[in-house]
Amino acid sequence: MNDARESAVRESAARESVFREPLYTTQFSPLQLRPRALLDLAANGFARWLAEHLTPFPHLLHKHRTAVVVRIARIDHEAPDLRFADASWLDVRVRVATGGSGEWLVLSLAYEAEGRVAARARLVMRVLSVAEPESLAAQPGALPPELLAEFTEGERLPSDEFREQARIRQPFDLGADLFAPQEWETTLSRSQCEVADQWSFIEMIELATSARERLFAVTDPALPADTVRPAVRAPVRSLVAFFQRPMFVFDACRTVTRAYHARQDGRTVFRHDIGHAGAARTPGLRVWELLDEA
Repeated sequence: MNDARESAVRESAARESVFREPLYTTQFSPLQLRPRALLDLAANGFARWLAEHLTPFPHLLHKHRTAVVVRIARIDHEAPDLRFADASWLDVRVRVATGGSGEWLVLSLAYEAEGRVAARARLVMRVLSVAEPESLAAQPGALPPELLAEFTEGERLPSDEFREQARIRQPFDLGADLFAPQEWETTLSRSQCEVADQWSFIEMIELATSARERLFAVTDPALPADTVRPAVRAPVRSLVAFFQRPMFVFDACRTVTRAYHARQDGRTVFRHDIGHAGAARTPGLRVWELLDEA
């Protein structure tokens, strides 16, 4: 069987959850669907897929003592960007696959409106074993055998790709820095965390996109206008985030933002390093945003 046919067989055997979302204004910027809205729908879609095909999310945690954390998140917007006036509904298609011996899950989503794909998202998640049910303290683990057995052949991915995928890497070919790094600090609140008081991947990516937009309000002559203007005027074409070490409620959090030109086409790329304030080690989260300045 050739590779194309094998891929088609796997696709046909993968189960899908589909739901329809009415669109409303807070899901959009003037330019496109917000990353926060797409990631919130991704979390919604993951919970739906679990409930329809595996086990409800609360059962996963409290009955099977299993949790997940996001290691990689990627969003790709399709041109032309969907705007609020363009559609009334968004159809979200969700698939979940596993890799290795159930150590990894991959969530894939397509967001469709008016007969076309407006955006796609892919989340690579590490499976954890819950050691303490009350606090939800957990350590790296794998799906229990009875849950792993529920995945179809089409939902099983090669076992050797996930550890390599989960390393922080540079997804875009970048040139020199366009200006000196800009820093912001905040204290994580419970509104930025999930049920275990650990940072929410949705809120942390929102923190990164907010840092980019905040550059527009910085009155520093060292920030070139031709770089700062696209920070709020150009749509984001792709966003890639690597989560390494988590932070928790009330931690002092520092965001360091840099900007580059992509070598291939000169578009602006913003990079955000998010981690503990005062820490010199590798950040707990790194986010790249590729802007579309066409």
